Amino acid sequence: MKVAPRPASCDWLHALREPAVVLSWTLPEWERVIRLARRLRLLGRLGEAVAAEVGLDKLPAQVARHLQSEMRLTRWQTRALVWAAERVATALAQPPYPMVLLKGGAYVAEGLPIGRGRLPSDLDVLVPREHMADAMQRLAAAGWQEAPMDEHDRRYYHEWSHEAPPMRHPAHSLELDLHHNILPPVARLRVDAALLLARVQPSVWPGWHVFSPVDQILHSATHLFQDPDLTDRVRDLVDLDALCRTQATREGFWDDLTARARELGLGGPLWLALNFLRAWFDTPVPASVMQTLDDLGPGRLQRRWLLLALSAALTPPEPDQTPTWGARLSARAVLTRYHLGRMPLRLLLPHALHKLRAGRSDLESIQAAGAPRPMRVDENA
Repeated sequence: MKVAPRPASCDWLHALREPAVVLSWTLPEWERVIRLARRLRLLGRLGEAVAAEVGLDKLPAQVARHLQSEMRLTRWQTRALVWAAERVATALAQPPYPMVLLKGGAYVAEGLPIGRGRLPSDLDVLVPREHMADAMQRLAAAGWQEAPMDEHDRRYYHEWSHEAPPMRHPAHSLELDLHHNILPPVARLRVDAALLLARVQPSVWPGWHVFSPVDQILHSATHLFQDPDLTDRVRDLVDLDALCRTQATREGFWDDLTARARELGLGGPLWLALNFLRAWFDTPVPASVMQTLDDLGPGRLQRRWLLLALSAALTPPEPDQTPTWGARLSARAVLTRYHLGRMPLRLLLPHALHKLRAGRSDLESIQAAGAPRPMRVDENA
């Protein structure tokens, strides 16, 4: 069973690598792409690619305005991320443990091309688990605060999750997510964070570290394919394609990547990611790599339904179209897989019952007040 070919709603993504193709797009084509790219949080990246290699002055004026507007927004958000990272580093005050930037923060810190045009919404940081309490105390002293939550949700974060409750600061627009691992300690799929920390590398930003290149790829793949919601998550595949293409020129990269996946126990997410990259992005993954990973991926019976469900859930609908019943059913299957994998049933069932009760309680009190229901900070907990 193989991943279905790239869906039509993703046919424009090749412009991120070959921006000159946009010169042949008509205004109706541009309207469709702009709406899709904005929803997928890729419009800023498209704008940066086109501006660098083609020039916005070569585009219709109304198209250029949309791209310029999104580029201003993403650059402002990136500056906000940089400023937040500087303030967090100051708050932690050169601790006796590594501070690791994750995902978008790492891409920006390293000056990777995929960091340009990115639209960040939070700053993800990892520290060793035994130092989480110290890091949180230092951040709290600097004004970072957890959102209010009940004791059950607090226990969820501090005992069963791989991160602390989200933190906000009145001077920052971005949320801070403090991690001690990339997967929950009670999940079916687990990672020894000590192995990740053993290979972190210094960042250009003073005091910060980042994962090694292969670990960044494995983290991105794991973050995507162990997530409960794949709606409009094509950006994660775009990141993975760019990371792999950037590193593929390095001698021994593919051997290093597959060996590291085996060491960390992340062969399953990597197998899924590379299958999608080959089918949707023509990423030059050697066939020998897929053969090596074949015994690390999902079982043959599981992979048939899993690839179908993931393909349907990841496929973005066209503008003005709603997800098909097949996509909705696939999203349910992905969500069920996530819940069954993130914690054992002895924890999952009481947790789900608590969330159901809490949701009803919130809804009743808000409806009584005549106000719309707000999003809880632990909605995906």
